[in-house]
Amino acid sequence: MSEESGTVQVFEDLEAQLCELEILESMFPGQNELEFSDPAILHDVREFLENKSLEPSCVEFSLRLLFQDKAVETIVNLPKDYPSISQPQVYLRSDHFSRASQARINDDIKRFIEKETVPGEPNLVGVVSWVQESGDGYFCETVSVSAPTESTELGSFSRYWIYSHHIYSKIKRKNILDLSKEYNLTGFCMPGKPGIICIEGSTKNCGDWWYIVRNWNWKRLSLKIQEEKEIDGSLADMRAFAGFNEIGEVKGGGRDFHMDMGAFQAYLEDHGFRHVFGEIFGLE
Repeated sequence: MSEESGTVQVFEDLEAQLCELEILESMFPGQNELEFSDPAILHDVREFLENKSLEPSCVEFSLRLLFQDKAVETIVNLPKDYPSISQPQVYLRSDHFSRASQARINDDIKRFIEKETVPGEPNLVGVVSWVQESGDGYFCETVSVSAPTESTELGSFSRYWIYSHHIYSKIKRKNILDLSKEYNLTGFCMPGKPGIICIEGSTKNCGDWWYIVRNWNWKRLSLKIQEEKEIDGSLADMRAFAGFNEIGEVKGGGRDFHMDMGAFQAYLEDHGFRHVFGEIFGLE
């Protein structure tokens, strides 16, 4: 594809995306219903289409749908080449889903997008309609069981060190925090470019968390270090971190911010992981 035809395709894709997003704005005008990770993204898209300004970043948003008193959060990332080539990346979560039903609804929405939509055609409104029509069918599996406690987490202990090309999205960062608490994991998330995540807890919970997060839309995400040990005493005694927190100091401004690597290295040293810095970044 030539550069000129590629630019034309980008324009056509963003025009289609903008049309669908304006429809969704009209369908969900309420406060906190439709939330964009970057509040200025629609303005940026319009500026690009009207004035050929800088190409905007990918559109990411969260749509909150209510089923009586139960909320379902639909998290959507639109690749720049949607709808011509790629499909929307969709992830659904709810405090009222069991783990099994949450996994099932995400498998089903992925299957719907792959099998029931027309390649090359906008399908975002159809995807949202599917969630509206089908979402309440997954609540029946919900069980009133809280996140596993340390006394019931048997087996082995794991600690994962994860490297991401970047972590900017406020929605993604919030979901990382929420999901870590849901799975009773401790550790941290350092947003920016690059982004680093550490989780620790029972091996089963770390594996379940990783299965969900790695299937989100990422430019590059890799599990750099995976530690596993048999639990000796209590799980609490094996944890190096208290709670799960977002850490880091911003170095420079703007949307594509970087974090202070010196401060991050000092943070690792304070927690007894001086060696990890070199392993994550491939340093001798």
